[in-house]
Amino acid sequence: MMWKILQYGNFIATDFYKKPQDIQKELEPYSQLWKPYNPRKHGGREGLSITSLDGGFSGVPDLDSTREYEEKNNTILSEMMFNKKTQAANIMETYMKPFEGYIGRSHFIKMDKGGHFPPHRDQMLPEVDTMRLFIPIKKCNPPDTWFMLEREPLYFDHGRAYFINTCIEHTLFSCYPSLFAVFNIKINDETIKTLLANMQRKV
Repeated sequence: MMWKILQYGNFIATDFYKKPQDIQKELEPYSQLWKPYNPRKHGGREGLSITSLDGGFSGVPDLDSTREYEEKNNTILSEMMFNKKTQAANIMETYMKPFEGYIGRSHFIKMDKGGHFPPHRDQMLPEVDTMRLFIPIKKCNPPDTWFMLEREPLYFDHGRAYFINTCIEHTLFSCYPSLFAVFNIKINDETIKTLLANMQRKV
């Protein structure tokens, strides 16, 4: 079903928006709850769960690599299993309410200077059951942070939600501390309809 979205592009701006300054302010009470993101790797990254397996902030396994966690613990996880909202989910209601009932593993990520994600693909077509929404909150544009989708740098309006096709190669590198959120949303007719109805129209 992903093709229904991809016919509009690999990078789609939406009308879902909240002032990034408000998000940062509302995150302040959670400053002690950030955990290492993918703790087996030293990528200069921390995460705060928006959803998790139990609605808590332990970060285990919701801020881990699901593939690596599965291998180590002989278990099977899916993005949609992480569907219990944490208290921090209230901050992101603007983005979550339109997709209510279809939101899986989601979190805030902050990257230190030098923080990075090496080139990778999150999923492989056609075995895709979730789509990624990316919300840039602080210093997510070049030259502060480089989000490369294949060989193209992405430019964002902070606070706006974007669909990004993470089935193609992408990488991030932060030259200054940055902050963003990532949502996994189940792909079905209803969520596709919601996304496409809220695409930001080009004038």
